[in-house]
Amino acid sequence: MSLGVGLAIAIMQLTKTTHPPAGADPLVIITGGASWNFIINPVLSGAVVLVIVALIFNNLSKTRKYSKFWV
Repeated sequence: MSLGVGLAIAIMQLTKTTHPPAGADPLVIITGGASWNFIINPVLSGAVVLVIVALIFNNLSKTRKYSKFWV
């Protein structure tokens, strides 16, 4: 379990997208006995929806630009 959390946080640091509560996802998957489908739905699909909403909402105004850079 510690390896899963460590890898998740290391990848987030490399991509400059650190979100410490997301380190709990590997713990939930491992301790809950969830299948690999749990990574696709709700984790990945939720992240994609959040990014799409952020792109739409933050680019409605001409004075704001999201995102300033992509990895």
